Amino acid sequence: MLNWSGRIILLLAIALALAWFIREISIRVRIIGRGKHDVRRRDRPVERLAFMIGRVGAQLCAIKDRPFTGTLHAFVFWGFIFFTVATINHVGGAFREGFSLFGKNVFNDLWFLGVDIVAALTLIAVIALAIRRYLFKPAGITQPQPISRSPHSAIVLMLIFGLMITYLLNQGAEMVLKGASFAAWMPVSHWFAGRFGSIHPQTLHLFNQFFWWSHIFMVLGFLMFIPGSKHLHLLSGPVNLFFRSREAIGTLQPIDFEKSEQFGVSTLTDYQWKNISDFFACIDCGRCQDVCPAWATGKPLSPKVVMMSQRQHALQEARALVSGQAPAEPVMNTWLTPDEIWACTTCGACMETCPVMNEHIPTLIELRRNKTMMESDFPQELNAAFRGLETNANPWNMGHDGRTAWTEGLNVPIMAEAGEVEYLWYVGCAGSFDDRARAVSRAVAQILNQAGVRYAILGLEEKCCGDPARRAGNEYLFSMMAMENVQVLQQYTFSKILTTCPHGYHMIKNEYPQFGGRFEVVHHTELIAALIREGRLPLQQKAPGTVTFHDSCYLGRYHQIYDAPREILTALNGAAPVEMARHHNKSFCCGAGGGRMFMEEHLGTRINHERTAEALASGARVVGTACPFCLSMMDDGVKEKGVEEKLQVRDVAQLVADRLR
Repeated sequence: MLNWSGRIILLLAIALALAWFIREISIRVRIIGRGKHDVRRRDRPVERLAFMIGRVGAQLCAIKDRPFTGTLHAFVFWGFIFFTVATINHVGGAFREGFSLFGKNVFNDLWFLGVDIVAALTLIAVIALAIRRYLFKPAGITQPQPISRSPHSAIVLMLIFGLMITYLLNQGAEMVLKGASFAAWMPVSHWFAGRFGSIHPQTLHLFNQFFWWSHIFMVLGFLMFIPGSKHLHLLSGPVNLFFRSREAIGTLQPIDFEKSEQFGVSTLTDYQWKNISDFFACIDCGRCQDVCPAWATGKPLSPKVVMMSQRQHALQEARALVSGQAPAEPVMNTWLTPDEIWACTTCGACMETCPVMNEHIPTLIELRRNKTMMESDFPQELNAAFRGLETNANPWNMGHDGRTAWTEGLNVPIMAEAGEVEYLWYVGCAGSFDDRARAVSRAVAQILNQAGVRYAILGLEEKCCGDPARRAGNEYLFSMMAMENVQVLQQYTFSKILTTCPHGYHMIKNEYPQFGGRFEVVHHTELIAALIREGRLPLQQKAPGTVTFHDSCYLGRYHQIYDAPREILTALNGAAPVEMARHHNKSFCCGAGGGRMFMEEHLGTRINHERTAEALASGARVVGTACPFCLSMMDDGVKEKGVEEKLQVRDVAQLVADRLR
């Protein structure tokens, strides 16, 4: 217990630290508050709270994808939780001898036994994390260089180490000075106590005072340091998890064109408030960068840098934002470049792996929207795609009257003539106009006919689902197409919509409800797997071949459809397909998403070439796909690398059609 002068010093130090902390936090809260309102994030508060507590408490957010370093981080976090109570006791003991927040009982003793053990584990974790960061220097953390020169991490690691060691030293000294009876079952503190046995009590008392005050000042220093560092995620991370999007990864929101004059993001205040919250929640862990196909192939895009540069921008504009003024600088050109925002394939890997569930894709698409609709500044290759969507309802700009040419010689019913059916098959633009995807459409038609499925297509009533327009930032064009498509679909009677394109699957299932269209959607691999399971597709038995499967981002990561295509390939070959190095939710993008199917890759190496190399390394002779974009990109990769004799690319439906009796 302190004397009166010590208590006054302690209270002044706490007051100053808290005042600084509250001031800095309030600045950041007010900056976030300058973002646009978003009402979608307040539903099911109890469910959101339970999700947040479970994910943070168990540290699943840190352990996922990086089990070793994640576990080390978890020990640090649990140490933080345990030490919150210990610190309160630390301060309370300055005013009342023997103060304990939990009182004097078994629970209190068990809690501080936990503190004792966790303190030691935290010390080990901090040392291991420091070795990893500063000796092994993982690329996700150390690159790109300009982002990684901040000393924040070193300061925090030293503070945490100091907090643990001063606590244990203080506890050990207390045990010796007071002869505490619980010393024997506080193993770590007891060990430290053993080191003090030969020190004179008066000298040990001085040491103990030093340990006590050092611990207090480190706690207060840490409190003051948090708001200005990336370790703000201790507070903003849980907030982000609570207000997470409950929609599929990468789902975009519409623009109310009647009420909006500004389309997309030009300045910081054009973002939704949650986007700005993401910037402050970013941990700089580099997980998103590690899995980004653009970054991996030498493009300038790093999802981590997008988050961190926008945080730096927000802090630089803090005075204007807090005072209600407009930001002085635009987002683009000064803080981000066009090459960065147009490199994104919207694969969703960054969002899937982010520990605090940041939403990188909506952030980048909002920037594209501004470039496309406000400035007409977009990659020139998109001109042809936009023109094709406007005039012929397809990005290839092929004559609309040729949309059903692929059906020639096949018995494919048209919805306007068929009446009520079980499946309305939304063929999609690739399946109607791209030669490789047309072959897939013919294979699917053969399968449906063989199995006796009641289905029909829209024929000339079908238009592009709008995915290329929306992902390329042309929201106005997309919204017109979506409304027209919903009107057409709603006039017919059917049970489900069948798609052969995961992009169409996603749009109709997750983004058409924004325009009043709510439909049950099935991907062709799901239906084919069910037909095989039900015995409705008798297949010829052939010698098994070595097949691997390329997971489409929009089928797998967006919608968790991993088993159906593998079930089909297993039925065809009598054995499960071999897996590439990256598969399921870790699968590597083909490079065509986010409208990039209609853009050139001018920077770095081609994404499809890297994926083709993985397919070759698997030893498979055939790559199975379930997306027309993936089929095209993988087939191009095989041809461009000159390995047609070693590797063949086929849609799963084609492989099934080849085996039909």
